[in-house]
Amino acid sequence: MRLYFLFLLVALSFHSCAQNKSEMKEIQYQKEGMLFELKYQHAECSYEILVNDMPVMIHFGLGERSGLTVDINQYILKPGKQEVMIRMFPSKKDENTFSSSLTLDSFVKITIGKIIGSSDPMLGWNKRAKGEKVQWELLTYQTPKIEKPVAYAEYKTSFEVDPKDITWKIKGWGESQNLKNDPNIRKEVDAFYEDFKKTLESGNQSKYVSMLQNSIYEEAASTPWDKNALPQITKNMTEYANEKRSFIYPCKNAELKFFGDGKVVMLVCTDMLTFGYSPLISKSAKSMMPKAHTFYLHKPKGSDKLEIIR
Repeated sequence: MRLYFLFLLVALSFHSCAQNKSEMKEIQYQKEGMLFELKYQHAECSYEILVNDMPVMIHFGLGERSGLTVDINQYILKPGKQEVMIRMFPSKKDENTFSSSLTLDSFVKITIGKIIGSSDPMLGWNKRAKGEKVQWELLTYQTPKIEKPVAYAEYKTSFEVDPKDITWKIKGWGESQNLKNDPNIRKEVDAFYEDFKKTLESGNQSKYVSMLQNSIYEEAASTPWDKNALPQITKNMTEYANEKRSFIYPCKNAELKFFGDGKVVMLVCTDMLTFGYSPLISKSAKSMMPKAHTFYLHKPKGSDKLEIIR
């Protein structure tokens, strides 16, 4: 995941070089700072984990994805109380079938912590003199035991972020327009997804990077790491967007899903095979490994166009 982020950052740099300097958006690199991480594990359930009403982890597939971590700096727009929500759904029995309910053994457990230091994006966090990370645990939460079979459960918790630990300034969706009551939103979202699909099918690198620019910028601006590590990126990463991609698992049915207090929207597939995920799943001729293109759209204040914000 971090390598993919780095490629995008390199691509953004290339793209910016071709722009007029007045249009360039300079990333304020943080060589030192806090990295907030969320670690998660689960059993016998599908789930969504949201921070400040934005998804940081979604799982509707087979098997388990436990003991992994995800960086959440880009979902923290300001200090103070940070809301966390866990939504639990029945687990998947096979590729096209979900269980009818959660079980008595269903649970999701999260741990949120912060790490201080400067990071090497190819090797992970640089370690201090004694070879250990300096880390603080902010929250550990496990969903209560399910007492009886139910088809859905949700739980809320929170953690605090000290103002001195926020060394970045990103707008995110904080000042964006509320999209829930927009009568044209489905048509506009469908058109954006179709344009994104055509961009990757044609291998249009500059347009692809342009569509992701704000999302890339905010992730980079909120993550402490050393820009001098960029030359380590391998050539095949920089060629990613030039690979013409074909789309597989066509999604016949998709629905709008809103996040960010109604300011952010995406399409999710309701077909059983790819239920809960992006309707855009592609592969290239060089790699048979499918990639789900998940992104979240918003309309900035004063704008009439959708943009990718995460």
